[in-house]
Amino acid sequence: MDASTGKYYTPRVSFHPVAYRERLATHLIDASIQAVPGLFISFVVIAAILAIPTGLIARVREKPVTVRVLLSVCIAGILAVTLLPTGGGPVGGGAECDLSSPFPQTFTSSSALLNIALFTPAPLFAALIFRRQLTVIAVAAVGSGIVELIQAEGAMGRSCSATDLAANTTGALFGAAAATVWLWRTGQGIWRGKRDALWGATLAVTGSTALIGVFHSSITPYIPLTERPGFEADQRAIEGADTWITDAATYVFGKGTQVEQTEVSKRSGLVSAKTNRGEISGRWPAKKLEEASCTDDKAEAGPLNQHQAQQVSTRFVERWFPAEVRGAKLTVHVSGSGNTAVYAFIYRRYSKGVMMPMRLNVMVTSGGRILNFTARAVKDPKLPERTVSKDGAAGHLDRIRLG
Repeated sequence: MDASTGKYYTPRVSFHPVAYRERLATHLIDASIQAVPGLFISFVVIAAILAIPTGLIARVREKPVTVRVLLSVCIAGILAVTLLPTGGGPVGGGAECDLSSPFPQTFTSSSALLNIALFTPAPLFAALIFRRQLTVIAVAAVGSGIVELIQAEGAMGRSCSATDLAANTTGALFGAAAATVWLWRTGQGIWRGKRDALWGATLAVTGSTALIGVFHSSITPYIPLTERPGFEADQRAIEGADTWITDAATYVFGKGTQVEQTEVSKRSGLVSAKTNRGEISGRWPAKKLEEASCTDDKAEAGPLNQHQAQQVSTRFVERWFPAEVRGAKLTVHVSGSGNTAVYAFIYRRYSKGVMMPMRLNVMVTSGGRILNFTARAVKDPKLPERTVSKDGAAGHLDRIRLG
């Protein structure tokens, strides 16, 4: 749907939300890799800035160097992948975040699985160093929330989503769990007890509360089209409009008509179709055609006389405008002559001598082709009852003249 116009552009294929999300995720992964200028170079620079001082400090303090350097490199990778500006675009205008349910795509989407992989190593090495798994998980979760907030607020060409936050936190859980297993298997102790629980819980509660407050006050929730209320009903309505306008196009333009695109405006109900032979439009769900015109507007030679052409028009109007032509008066105008004549059939309805607002014009060639039609399918207004007779009106006028 085009959000600016409220129009749905219906492709000639079926729609499946899960498959659509997977294709979109794959596209976003490829686009992200291509969009970040110098991603590898930026990663190397950030890694050097973090890892070299970390290694030197660890060596001076006689601490294990390798695991600390690896932690620095992993953090550099997270910063490079998540916070470098890209050439892409945000989810929508302004500070927006996709807050729709992150499940089940957290474990099925290619993008989410990559996020899990990205956020697993750093918590693993952090838990091995500090042996405070709960605190590490809390830091990773709150840090991931800050990353998503920066992506939503900053003009970085990135998008914020609850799925990314869930995937990042899941990666942190996996990393901390892997560290716990390693510490247990190597006999280095598993957990530093109550202090870790206290720090982890405090950080998780305060950090989450602060992030929720900021998101609530400055971020507009973005709900994907596939999860908006009434989406399935709208899809069914659009599919109905698509079928209806396709049938009408085939009837008007004849066999061999190929519909290239249908367009439905949810606001006005106008539905139109572009075909290989012309364009046609109408109103949905009222199912009232409005106009059609052939791309080839030249009258071809044909054997039909006026009576036979009128039969073509009659079959058309009785099929698509049965209520409008009931009781209508028909007027015929002929342009051209012989076997290249074009017949304009004009239908008007009158009530009490007053022409009603209904309009219906159909042009048929001597070859039997409907060249175009225009229609205004509206109900007759209720006319007021006559209160003055013809003689009474004449007498009233005479009195006015005589003063």
